[in-house]
Amino acid sequence: MKKKKGKDERVYTLHLTKRQVELLSYACDRFSRLICGQDWTYQELMEEAWEKRCKEAVGGHGMDKEWEGGWQNMRDDAEVMSNEIKRRYWGLERNAMYGIHYDDTADILFDIHQVLRKRLWDDKPEENKSHITVDANEATRFGSEPLAVIERKEE
Repeated sequence: MKKKKGKDERVYTLHLTKRQVELLSYACDRFSRLICGQDWTYQELMEEAWEKRCKEAVGGHGMDKEWEGGWQNMRDDAEVMSNEIKRRYWGLERNAMYGIHYDDTADILFDIHQVLRKRLWDDKPEENKSHITVDANEATRFGSEPLAVIERKEE
């Protein structure tokens, strides 16, 4: 008997440490934004990369005022480059960006991010929780896949 072609309904289980959940949430958030051409996201990545190189080169913090022309010059360059990337590849002006429903892959990644950040928020001690944050919100499904489920393993 021939298998019917259709949506693959397999579900997987992944066991992660708290740090791995934090990094996966970060990656889903950042990559969904990159797909949508949100230029400040790659500007932040460029700044973080420069700061890391600066720390390695001169020690101390990564906001040196002189190394390779200084932090502010690097930031200005990163902003110009980011705006140009957005204009060239997404066809967007400086003050515009795509978001939810621009791309299904980005929407699915953002959905995963919402689920993970909510789990991390739920697991915080009550005295460390701010209730005025998107982290406290239940995930909203935007992508074509069902919302992910994350459960904390009880020890």
